[in-house]
Amino acid sequence: MNVSSKAGHGQESMWQTELIVHPSDLEIGHFIIRLDIPWLETPFPLQGVLVDSDKTRNWFIEHCQWVVIDYSRSPNKLRPESNRLSDSAVLAARQSDPHHPINVLRGSRLDSESVGAALKAYSLLDTQSRRLIKSFADRGAIEIKTAEKVVGELSEYLERNLAAMVWLTRIKDRDDYTAQHSINCAILALGLAHVLEWSTEMVEQAGLAALLHDLGNVNLDLSILNKPGRLSASEYQHIKTHTTIGHQLLCDEPDVHPDVARVALEHHERPDGLGYPDGKKAEEIHPLSLLVSVVDVYDAVTSHRVYRPARSHHDALGILWRGRGRKFDRSMVETFIHFMGWVAPGTLVRLSSGELAVVEETNIVHGFYPIVRKLIPGTVGYRAGARIDLSELKDSEGRPQLKISEVLPDGAQGVKVKSLLVSALED
Repeated sequence: MNVSSKAGHGQESMWQTELIVHPSDLEIGHFIIRLDIPWLETPFPLQGVLVDSDKTRNWFIEHCQWVVIDYSRSPNKLRPESNRLSDSAVLAARQSDPHHPINVLRGSRLDSESVGAALKAYSLLDTQSRRLIKSFADRGAIEIKTAEKVVGELSEYLERNLAAMVWLTRIKDRDDYTAQHSINCAILALGLAHVLEWSTEMVEQAGLAALLHDLGNVNLDLSILNKPGRLSASEYQHIKTHTTIGHQLLCDEPDVHPDVARVALEHHERPDGLGYPDGKKAEEIHPLSLLVSVVDVYDAVTSHRVYRPARSHHDALGILWRGRGRKFDRSMVETFIHFMGWVAPGTLVRLSSGELAVVEETNIVHGFYPIVRKLIPGTVGYRAGARIDLSELKDSEGRPQLKISEVLPDGAQGVKVKSLLVSALED
């Protein structure tokens, strides 16, 4: 099964007039609108270029793996016939389209309406998730219909308030990690599955599998699960049983799809075969499991645990990046990072001036120079300050005057991003 997307080969069009082609298939008269390299690294204008000579055509052959041509703006009206692009090149080209689902967080902003709706929705869904886990702990029964309802409602909220809902996965409360982790993983899994352009059924399965993947933890010894110190070998073996326990519990439920149950078993398997419980290699692991393993680690790393503090969004993406191809599926990691962005709305950052700020809005063109809300230190904590666009702050030579120097975890230096951002947006 293709774990990356439903992308086809070179002649698949993203829109009626756009074609992804190999540079060697270009003809004089084609108009190029996107490339696999930044426009600033080319001698051509940002608004696109007409292939008007062999010299121009040869430049793209030498420097690019793929280009996107606009058929409607190409004077020759020729549609290349060959098919030289790999699936990965086609996927990358498709994802370069600003309207592709992978770019939905770029260009999105947090406003009072979306944040308010997301806070209300998250609170209700978190309550349902806690009840689901408590019900199972008390009675040993899994309320699958309730779980499916949670995932269905999550999917609806994500369609309306994706940026705000994804932001809330990084706002951590320390009183109930299990329930919050389940909801956060479901949100991120639904988003990633949608970006991968999976079928509606697969997207829903991804959300449900992520919600239930750690169900086996309910039967573990809590003193070991919440141990602040290093685990002994026997304690680690005990923790690892949550995969087989959760799998069996879900297999015993007739209404649970076998692939959803399989994720509980496989979400700690690794492409290099060094995972557990069975040491499966990449081709043996279900795509749903490969997806959930990525969002599981991301949310765990950015959460406060009894044995370590929360790490930043940037740190978590770095861990995934360094582990791609070994610990995690390479395509899943690269797509997830592209989707989330290194600097996303709601991220706490330190500016090159030393000041703290919260990212409010990002865009595709100026990804590392977003719109931020400065934080002003006071006698008691911080308050929201001016809203500034880092991409517009330039010196006389056009160089950025201010940039992001560090991405911080929520709660760093006592900053509570949620309350600050809500108050700022209400102003």
